[in-house]
Amino acid sequence: MSRATSSTLPDLDDTEFAAKLRPLGDAVISKSRQVNKRISEYPDNQSSARAGNPRLEDAKSRLSVAKHLERIEKARGPKRRFEYLIPVRVGDALASDAAKRGQSAATRLLEILRDAGYPVIPEDFIDLRKEKGR
Repeated sequence: MSRATSSTLPDLDDTEFAAKLRPLGDAVISKSRQVNKRISEYPDNQSSARAGNPRLEDAKSRLSVAKHLERIEKARGPKRRFEYLIPVRVGDALASDAAKRGQSAATRLLEILRDAGYPVIPEDFIDLRKEKGR
């Protein structure tokens, strides 16, 4: 039975280690700082924008998020589900088309309805589940 030889790790000090990891960190951080329109159209509510006293800012943020959600729900109105009326083949085609575009089937359906002339407003596209995490 042969035994695999283990290679020793290089002896690096902290500055050398940080310098070697910097390109990876820059690549990851630069992507995370890009604006993602699927998350929120109100970037001021993002938690990374907070400064000062964290508890006070957090309380203000939670209150502003609650008010923001109320405004969206008021503008959007009540929601009813109609998925049970859509045949499976239509739902599958809608989901496939949405996946090709990198979006959810619900968002794609709203776009189709908006393009067909139905009264779809911008607030209809906001996912409140993601807004609550702000």
